[in-house]
Amino acid sequence: MGLLEELIPHFLWDVIKGLGLSIPRAISNYKFKRFFGYKALDSDKVYVVLDPYEHPISRAQLPQGQNRFVKNFLGRKPNSPLVGEDKILGSCSVRVTKYSSSEFALFRQKTDPVKVVLDEDVINNWEGTFICFGSSDSNIKTFDIESLNENNLYSFDFGQNGIRRFNINGLHYSIDQNGDVGVLFRLNNPYHQGDRLFICAGIGEWGTSGAAYYMFKNWRNLYKRFGSKTNFVLVLQVDRNSDESAREIREYKV
Repeated sequence: MGLLEELIPHFLWDVIKGLGLSIPRAISNYKFKRFFGYKALDSDKVYVVLDPYEHPISRAQLPQGQNRFVKNFLGRKPNSPLVGEDKILGSCSVRVTKYSSSEFALFRQKTDPVKVVLDEDVINNWEGTFICFGSSDSNIKTFDIESLNENNLYSFDFGQNGIRRFNINGLHYSIDQNGDVGVLFRLNNPYHQGDRLFICAGIGEWGTSGAAYYMFKNWRNLYKRFGSKTNFVLVLQVDRNSDESAREIREYKV
């Protein structure tokens, strides 16, 4: 038997193995793109939108020797007062960035990661898919999306006790002694067909990051339930200090 005859079976086997791997990959890519929007795989018009905030006193206005923040060194040495940055992000932002970047990295080229931006950078932008973290009290883009006429899924208002709550079809959900509450919201982008608008928001930080964890862990099942075009909102109960505790307690779709 010649060399060619010996190589052909090995070559054919490699081709078959390659097809066996590429077909499931193609199916997964297809579902990912339909759930997160048609630009999700290869466009720079996909944004992870974070919510920075500022101390009311700028560093330029601080009296000499005064500080705005404290760094807790957890007993390793005395806590240290800091002037701090003028614009900061909470620890919640670290968690949601990890969840979103890690999942998108599975589907996008390493040289083309998903864009992580501040809300103020995209307040006038509507082309693309926007995945917003934080409620409309802290994220400008969340506020703009909630304010769209097309949002007939939920509103963010105050209860009689003055505490924030999510209002979903006449039912109210708020933070309590059992933990935080969050919403996972998807809306077809009314300005650009095929793009999506997402909100992961809590009354507190654990509702926000818990909703983010739940979405990226379960998006395949959510795609089975809602497909690519159904607008929906889920209410999630989240234990404090545990994103992985996020569990669904309500579904509403239109």
